[in-house]
Amino acid sequence: MSVPLKHSLHGKMLLYLALPVMLIITGMLSYAYLSSLEQVTTQAKLNLSQTADTIAARVNEETQLAVRTTQVMALAQQNGLFGSREASVELVRSVLKMNPAFVGASFGYEPNADNQDNAYIDAPALKEGRFVNENGRFLPYWYRDFNDAEQLLLEPLVDMQTSLYYQGVRQQFLRDGNTSTMITEPYVYEGRMLVEQSTPIIINGEFVGIATVDRALADITTFLKTIKRQSKIDVLLLSQQNKVIASTLNPSELITKAIMDTDYASLAKKLKSRVHTTEVIAASDPFDFETYYFAQTQVNTGDWTVIVRRSEADIIGPIQAQFRPLLVTAFASLLLVFLLFWHFINRTTKRINIAIDAVERLASGDLSINVHKYMNKKDELGTMFKSFERLIKASKEIDQVCSAIAAGDFSKMVSKRSAHDSLSDSINLMSAKRHDAEQALVKQTIALQRTQQELVEAEKMSSLGSLVSGVAHEVNTPLGVCVTATSHLREMLIDTKNKVASGTLSKTQFSEFISEVDLSCDILLKNMQRAADLISSFKRVAVDQTTEELRNLYVSSYFNEVLKSLYHTLKATPVDITISATEPEPEVYSDPGALAQIFTNLVMNSIIHGFENGSQKGQISVHIEYSDSVCIHYQDSGQGMTDEVQKKVFDPFYTTNRAGGGSGLGMNIVYNLVVHRLKGQIAVKQKESTGVYFFIQFPVTPPK
Repeated sequence: MSVPLKHSLHGKMLLYLALPVMLIITGMLSYAYLSSLEQVTTQAKLNLSQTADTIAARVNEETQLAVRTTQVMALAQQNGLFGSREASVELVRSVLKMNPAFVGASFGYEPNADNQDNAYIDAPALKEGRFVNENGRFLPYWYRDFNDAEQLLLEPLVDMQTSLYYQGVRQQFLRDGNTSTMITEPYVYEGRMLVEQSTPIIINGEFVGIATVDRALADITTFLKTIKRQSKIDVLLLSQQNKVIASTLNPSELITKAIMDTDYASLAKKLKSRVHTTEVIAASDPFDFETYYFAQTQVNTGDWTVIVRRSEADIIGPIQAQFRPLLVTAFASLLLVFLLFWHFINRTTKRINIAIDAVERLASGDLSINVHKYMNKKDELGTMFKSFERLIKASKEIDQVCSAIAAGDFSKMVSKRSAHDSLSDSINLMSAKRHDAEQALVKQTIALQRTQQELVEAEKMSSLGSLVSGVAHEVNTPLGVCVTATSHLREMLIDTKNKVASGTLSKTQFSEFISEVDLSCDILLKNMQRAADLISSFKRVAVDQTTEELRNLYVSSYFNEVLKSLYHTLKATPVDITISATEPEPEVYSDPGALAQIFTNLVMNSIIHGFENGSQKGQISVHIEYSDSVCIHYQDSGQGMTDEVQKKVFDPFYTTNRAGGGSGLGMNIVYNLVVHRLKGQIAVKQKESTGVYFFIQFPVTPPK
């Protein structure tokens, strides 16, 4: 059943008109919201940075006032007031009285700096208090009564020898002549945060005392609280040593603490890295975990630091409240459009999903798809399903032809569906070429097998020829000794015969003749036996290599027989070969020809490749173990193999000695003899020590 035209038009209007309009409106609202948010945030950051500068300027102004006051007091001493103790006491009181922000002021002379200490030891005190200590030293310190700020009290300074405000200034001048004012680290005294400004008094180039002012930070704290009420901005004031000396944040917990010892340590590090910039950063507060904007600036006088913060919620809250209803309305409208759109295309979507599923199944090779019932719809999707049905039929035909080709049946062909159907032509051409290629491959395989067999037989005959040559050379040696001994014996026999005939043979000469005969016979017997042994070993090994008959044998003994046949080749090399076996060694029913060729090829491979054609000294050890099968451990101490050689060692025609005449068939023959003739297995391993290690395993009795 087709979709009604009215519904289709409504769906298209919603899809092509209403939806884009709603998306544009939503986008515009979102852009306006984000732009307003960015502007407000930028302005808030600028205001926050300016507020930090304002607070720093205010703190700097009050600090400079205290510094200038101490400098004026020191100048007064240096310009005629020094030594006028009563006038100096009155000056200190005037300074304190005229500056409500100061809680204390003083002069402090060095001991007897004005040569009047003895005269003032018993001087009467003023009504407000004394201005010298028990030694008459001039130390007037005026301070405000903590209970009544209008009342000023007087007493001499104490603990000067350990105080920074006195000894720090004194050592600073004595060390490098520095006469600048020192601002001490703020401290808490009787519940109030105080800071001292101290300026040295220098007369005739000598340090004679100090002028000081004590300032309470209560006014700064009040100022910071006013800032917080007016601008919703919190403030932290840090000393030169980064201790909190004023704060609108939990003052009881932070005051006097080093900022790096609080939860604000990580934030302080971030701000410290931006000390020379005006950058404002956003971070989560460690106490309430809300997001705040933080700014930092320096107070020039005293090297203090001002840190301010403002809540992100206070900044963007009004913007969010203004735009939230508009955004909610826009998103609700968009949701409604999508619901309507879904309502009108739901049925179409289901059929499209069926088509997608059918395509996926066809792409995965499933040809059992049936879409016939969806072809009756008289719309675009119905037409699509008809075309899809044709595609399925064509795919089934192609699958049948390809399956036949894979099975070796080249008689089936793909029908050409149209003049543009190049796929059917390609498959049919592939079938014909595949048939021709398989025929050619069969012929090449037969030729290759014949060639390989001829090469293997040539390798065997070459090995047998070397064996014959070596044995012939070895047999010549004992036979030559026999000829020499026989010639010597004949000469002695003729000489003795002549002496017997002439009657001149003495008993002594006859005795010497008998001894020589005995010695010559012994030499003849030993060398003839040696030649017989060589020929016997050669006969057994040669016969074994030219036949494939199985017989009973002891593997270690047989390897020694093969070793004798290789004596001519091995005697000129400094390589020691040892053969051992587990005791008692059982008799094995196996192929001696295969064992002889395996052992010969392994030994010659070690001599040629491991020991540089026998020019290097080394060892070859062969150990045979028995269990359910025969296990041969072959190890040499030669140069070993690289990883690349080890991977290809059994490949036919692979050799590293091509220039030296190597054919690359030796180890391939070993592999085929072990695997195919002996029905066993062989592996090569690179051990931690030098050389190469082969492991060979085959049944004690070959399977039938």
